[in-house]
Amino acid sequence: MCVVGRDSFIGAGTTFTDFNLLPTPLKIEGPDGALESIDQVVLGGCVGHNCRLGSGLVIYPARMIESDVVLFASPTRRVIRKNISYEESDHHELRPEIAKTHKQKYPRQAGDVIGEAAYLESW
Repeated sequence: MCVVGRDSFIGAGTTFTDFNLLPTPLKIEGPDGALESIDQVVLGGCVGHNCRLGSGLVIYPARMIESDVVLFASPTRRVIRKNISYEESDHHELRPEIAKTHKQKYPRQAGDVIGEAAYLESW
């Protein structure tokens, strides 16, 4: 029950959990940013386009990783308990000459949904 965007990579041993172990309702982030309860017992995660997830991460149920995010498993970030935005991407912490090698291909526009057709490759 997970969704993974195009051009994304997920390293070996990364685990997406989809079942809430506690008897509380799963919550997702709504359009206004507030958490909303959903009427589902099981819901996987969502990884955007052009993401790079390293090996050994554990992602809680119903979590979203925005497009263009890079995550490295580290002692401070191994378990993903909340949604991750582009601004929280680990590649921003690298040396500038390395960080700039990961290009943002899918920028977010405030209040707008960018038409997917603008990003499709011509075959």
